Amino acid sequence: MVDQSNAQIHVSSNYSGVCQHVPFSNEDLIKITTQVEINLLHGPTLFSLKYRMLPCRMNRESYENYRYTYLDTISSSLDDEQTSTTQGKKAGIYHTTSILRFLVDEYKVDPNTFIYKRTYDYKNKIKIMSRIYIDLGNYVSILFENGFRSSKPMDNPNELKPDEDKQIFYCFSNFEIYHVPQSVERADLVLKQLSQFELYNEEKANLQMVCYNDKLSFYLSPIKMKQPDIVDLKLQYGDEFPNIHKKLLKTLQENKSSGITMLHGLPGTGKTSYLRYLINEVKSKEIIYVPPDLAHKISEPNFLPFLLSHSNSILIIEDAENIIHDRTDNTVLHKQAVANLLNLSDGLLGDAMHQQIICTFNCDIQSIDPALLRDGRLVMEYKFDKLNIENARRLCKHLDMEDYGNNIEKPISLAEIYAKKTTEKEILTMNDDSIAINQRILRDKIPQMENLLNLYS
Repeated sequence: MVDQSNAQIHVSSNYSGVCQHVPFSNEDLIKITTQVEINLLHGPTLFSLKYRMLPCRMNRESYENYRYTYLDTISSSLDDEQTSTTQGKKAGIYHTTSILRFLVDEYKVDPNTFIYKRTYDYKNKIKIMSRIYIDLGNYVSILFENGFRSSKPMDNPNELKPDEDKQIFYCFSNFEIYHVPQSVERADLVLKQLSQFELYNEEKANLQMVCYNDKLSFYLSPIKMKQPDIVDLKLQYGDEFPNIHKKLLKTLQENKSSGITMLHGLPGTGKTSYLRYLINEVKSKEIIYVPPDLAHKISEPNFLPFLLSHSNSILIIEDAENIIHDRTDNTVLHKQAVANLLNLSDGLLGDAMHQQIICTFNCDIQSIDPALLRDGRLVMEYKFDKLNIENARRLCKHLDMEDYGNNIEKPISLAEIYAKKTTEKEILTMNDDSIAINQRILRDKIPQMENLLNLYS
């Protein structure tokens, strides 16, 4: 709870913004604060009209620019771990609902004293607070600007409650705090408190696919990954899997880390679906996808030089069994592919390039080259398997399938469950089409009866 028993602020008579020693009228104050006629919510003007003096201004944008520019400047004196948490951080936006609730509860401000401008959003049929001026008393006030409705889910580290389904928030992009020199500490406190209501645009990993031709050799082409259908990892992969995912994601996002992750299992057990989910979870790292038809190219001499310009990234090799098999009795090219992976994950090149590698495959883990599975090199090995009966039925119930999966009597793959779901949907669609046809036939007959009724009414 904010202590509202603050001693009354006594403004110095030498403060340059004081207007009391000259009989300024309200019209004079509006002129000297550059009040724009069409802008009725001009913070300095509203502050001056109440307190009869010009305010100091703390602009959030300027503060954030100073904060992160300054940190970047001195970062050379910090170690890598400290630097990675501060450099490149983007200022967030502010959740309107949470802020207003906080100011009312903690500062005891009366909502009836707010001066605001509302804008009607015709598309979503809602009213948006586009600007709000709030006087906190004791020579501190705030003007929130550029109110809007977020159009997509936000990164929500403070776990704020969304205003609509699908993680939609009503927000302000900026604000200014007005104060006098004697209330600067209180203004700083307000700024710090408002940071707990920040939201951020979700940072997406930069996904690139490896391409090759004889003239350009290797090059990257940006691709868009389809959003995964996974809603709950527990439902798709079992109760323990969320912890496995969390551990893997943390390792992959570590700055300047290297290693190999092996994701394997029978076809249809959800490896590709999870890979799609994982890619969408990774933030602020370049992801390089090697398609199955180019996996063998990893053995070529110019592949490693190509990767040198993409250090500290994540390399995904799908259907990698053909290049990670045990090198015994294999071709020279195959052996070179394994050697390249070993160097990237734990060799001298790994120290320089900091490459995380993810390999997916369908074969048994026992057939993989043992050198790739050594401690210190292997980040994680996980086998995707069929869902047990309990988990399969739980997923069927979530998917609202017929009989809620109670007819499942043995372990079943995700592909089989979704195939059943698709079949049910197709049958339902066929039934709906039949109903629609019958309704059309009935409608063709009804008008004739209606005409008769109209004639004799």
